[in-house]
Amino acid sequence: RQLASRTSSATEEIAKVVQQNEQLAQAAVDIIDTSKRQAEQGLALAADTGGVIVEIQDGAKKVVDAVGQFSSQLSL
Repeated sequence: RQLASRTSSATEEIAKVVQQNEQLAQAAVDIIDTSKRQAEQGLALAADTGGVIVEIQDGAKKVVDAVGQFSSQLSL
């Protein structure tokens, strides 16, 4: 009788531990999913930033070229 009671208690304890492990595993999966989404957003922002930098460089080159042409015209 005492053995049956202890076995029942141990079984309940094991079930609780398994349930807690499942909850912790799901929480870890959720955190990983969130981190993955944030990393993807970071990559997208980095790509956008790279595009903007290229546009700024192109604009700066055009300004330098225009100033050079203007300067050449003044020299004539």
